[in-house]
Amino acid sequence: MVKRPAFTLIEIVTVLAIVASLAVIAVHRFPTRQRQQNAEQAFWRELQTMWQQQTLTASVTGQPQVVSFRGTEVVTWAGKRGRPVPAQQWHLPLPVTLKTERGRDIQIQRNGHPELAVVIFKSQLQPKRQIKLNALMGWGAYKVTHVKDANGFYDD
Repeated sequence: MVKRPAFTLIEIVTVLAIVASLAVIAVHRFPTRQRQQNAEQAFWRELQTMWQQQTLTASVTGQPQVVSFRGTEVVTWAGKRGRPVPAQQWHLPLPVTLKTERGRDIQIQRNGHPELAVVIFKSQLQPKRQIKLNALMGWGAYKVTHVKDANGFYDD
């Protein structure tokens, strides 16, 4: 019987385990497009919940509320613009694929009606489109639409 140089079974299993571990890390480290879409959808649901909570709080307590859209998060607080109550703040981070173009505070009046306002979002998942949030006068209403291009044509 002639002995030839070769890998042992233990060496092969060890290399396969290392390669499999690196593959698992790579899959979880780099988010898939579906995960990114799910994160954006979850953000919009949480924003709706937060918005409803703020309008209800304003109408029940009679205290104005503020919803502040910042570059990486949405923050709410009781009181007027520029005077947040730290204990009553709620922070909602934006997904990494979603950004606001500029900061904007929306005041929700004591009766639960928000002021008229527009907030523009950009999503990396749809780089040629913008997402427009319109705060409407009405009991806590807002509408989200997609802006197709810079010409101002809208798509619901």
